[in-house]
Amino acid sequence: MKKLTNWIMDTLEWLFDAKDWKMLLRSIPAIVVALFVVSTVTMNLAANKIVWSGVKIGQNYFLSVTGGLFLSWAVFLIMDMVTKTFGGKASIKLNLFGAAVNALAVIFLGIIAALPSDFPYPGANTAFNQVFGFTGSGVQPWQILLSSTTAYILSGIVNALVNVLIGKFFIKNPDGKIAFITRSYISTMLGQFVDNFIFTTMAFVLFAHFYGLLTVVGMSLLGALLELLCEIIFSPLAYHKCKKWQQEGVGKDYFDYCKKMELTTDPSRFEYRS
Repeated sequence: MKKLTNWIMDTLEWLFDAKDWKMLLRSIPAIVVALFVVSTVTMNLAANKIVWSGVKIGQNYFLSVTGGLFLSWAVFLIMDMVTKTFGGKASIKLNLFGAAVNALAVIFLGIIAALPSDFPYPGANTAFNQVFGFTGSGVQPWQILLSSTTAYILSGIVNALVNVLIGKFFIKNPDGKIAFITRSYISTMLGQFVDNFIFTTMAFVLFAHFYGLLTVVGMSLLGALLELLCEIIFSPLAYHKCKKWQQEGVGKDYFDYCKKMELTTDPSRFEYRS
């Protein structure tokens, strides 16, 4: 019980460490953070639309794809890059940051949708609401937000933990290309399946009652495989970018801070990478 209490206290202290947040977000290249946030918000908004339902069993579609697929691979690839360079805990924090920005985006869109306005033409407000799903029918944006945020956070944690765990098996050449792609492929496949399964279950089973368990599993597997394919295509570029970051000393201030905290404060909270 004492160990559990200490772990909870350490986790909360790490989570609300303002300086750690500041150092991390300042250390990750700004363009990467921007791409991550834009991809996250767009992915979760696009997840409200089913773009393909191609295989039908009985009255249910077994294989379907949502619009979020087009960008979800980019989100996970960036998290893999951050895990490789800054560590698993840093990736989890970036994941939480993306979830918070996404929630704010949906909240503000909801406020805008609630303001009645037919300017500059009659029906303009209805058109806006239809684009973002604020129509009063189907799966509502707040349901998509709750579903996507839950799936996003949990899958991000799974992705980071699995990535780090797989990396421990590459003792001789932990920074090699084989190590990077193995970590990325396995963690992405598992993380994406968790993300797809939780989101589909909550949004289209719990809230909308569109699908059964068979359809959820089929969508989750198909989505994970397609997202893995995209990662396979772009992972060589991500690997070379990580190597370049390492050569340029990207994140040195963050690493120095983590090392200082690890040596002087609480070793269990930080993972210093030399």
